[in-house]
Amino acid sequence: MLPAKNSHSNQLNTGGWGCRNTKRGNMYILITLILVLLHLLLLPVYLYLTWHHKYWRKRGLTTAKPLTLLGTYPGLLTRKSNLVQDVQSVYNKYKGKHRAVGVFVTREPQILVLDPQLAHEVLVENFRCYRDSLTSSYMQHAKWDKYAKRNPFWAAGDTWRRLRTEAQAGLSANRLKQGYAIWEQSGKKLTNYMAQHVNIHSNILETRDLCFRYTADVMCDFIWGIDAGTLTSNEPGQPNVVQEMASKWTSYAFYMISIFMASIIAPFSRLLLRLRFYPKDTDEFFSKLTKESIELRLKTGYEVERIDYLSHLLKLREEKNATHDDLVGHALTVMLDGYDTTGSALMHALYYLSEYPAAQQKLRTEFLNNATKTKTLDFDKLCELPYLEQVIYESLRLSSLIPQYTKVCTHPTNIQLNEFKRVEVEQGMTIMIPNYQFHHDPKYFPEPEVFKPERFDNAEHHNLVRQGILLPFSDGPRICMGMRLALLTLKSALFHIISNYQVVRSKKKINTAGDSGFGVVLQGDINLEYRRFLQ
Repeated sequence: MLPAKNSHSNQLNTGGWGCRNTKRGNMYILITLILVLLHLLLLPVYLYLTWHHKYWRKRGLTTAKPLTLLGTYPGLLTRKSNLVQDVQSVYNKYKGKHRAVGVFVTREPQILVLDPQLAHEVLVENFRCYRDSLTSSYMQHAKWDKYAKRNPFWAAGDTWRRLRTEAQAGLSANRLKQGYAIWEQSGKKLTNYMAQHVNIHSNILETRDLCFRYTADVMCDFIWGIDAGTLTSNEPGQPNVVQEMASKWTSYAFYMISIFMASIIAPFSRLLLRLRFYPKDTDEFFSKLTKESIELRLKTGYEVERIDYLSHLLKLREEKNATHDDLVGHALTVMLDGYDTTGSALMHALYYLSEYPAAQQKLRTEFLNNATKTKTLDFDKLCELPYLEQVIYESLRLSSLIPQYTKVCTHPTNIQLNEFKRVEVEQGMTIMIPNYQFHHDPKYFPEPEVFKPERFDNAEHHNLVRQGILLPFSDGPRICMGMRLALLTLKSALFHIISNYQVVRSKKKINTAGDSGFGVVLQGDINLEYRRFLQ
């Protein structure tokens, strides 16, 4: 009986294993089908993301190997690294070996310039083939931005040329000279404000707030002919409505540039999400401010007597039939140049001077030796001070507030890579000029992280601009339209501050490697000590 029992038992066991094997087999088949389906679904996505990865190899241009989804600059999507840092890694690997390399912004091919002379060719010598900027290409997806499209910074083609011509006429050297009293008045308000608050706060002033109060005051007076109240009221750190709206407007615009860059992987999303560069509430605020300022000017009859940007806007309305929206667009164009970036540049300059007291004293001596008995400087004298110019350009080099310029090829051309080889550049291709990397390359600037205004003795900064090495304002026909405005604002502020105060680092920690999304700049509170300078 035992063999029979064992036989039955074996029979039962065999049947159990067979059942389990069948189930496992079905599971394997199901898993295989799911994996095949996933591959079939993901294959088009993978092909979409990597389709262009052989683009530069086929054209004979050395390529910085991209990641599948993230491209050459992964920080654009992951936010784990700064764009400057991503560009730096490519620059360090290929500089000195190639004039340019092929890179990918997510899936889109781009050319990264490594040779300053090539940067000069793009910006100046061959400008007709690179007339538009990357920001101008975004306007096709920002259809609801009625004021951004009226700003040369965002404009393309013939529209850019017309808008720039109209706007820049109000920023000529002669017009700024005629309106210089605005800067003198704002400078006096600045030092009065500082005198009041250094006593209250034990000589410590948060310098970011101080600088933006000053640029808000100057710009509102120059553009709209009004007193913003930023230097005559409010405690430090408590901006008034004009400063709040100006800061919101500029920070939103720069933030949206990074969003537009990241969304290149799916540009249609910009339209679906109705992305824009200027917030609606700031549009309404500055529209109303412009309207009321024009009405007040016409009512008081100062349009003939006062030389400022508002008088230029009234001239455009009369001679060019400019609409109200056109005038607001031009006003905001000047505000973009003169408020945020100029305020940041002033903040960095004061920080560097606090770190390098010998340079600060040398600048103070230049001011005191050239000022009148009434402690003033006329327009021409201020603009001609050599060491002041060197201090500003060295500060702009170190901070590199606009760390790269990206141009769009508007006419097919080519780049000579070496004596025997060149690469064709198709219309619509973008080309990045990494001026932050040039500004911090020890090949061009020994000890690049040291603040040394003497680098630019004998107006050397002009030579470096012509070589494509030093580009704080870019170069060529699309050079920063507000360059003269920014330099005047910076020079006037530094004259009034350094002539009256010794700027010293406070004990409070300052974040010297903050990430702005585009560059590595000072972040957070910049607490500096301002000691009254006794002559």
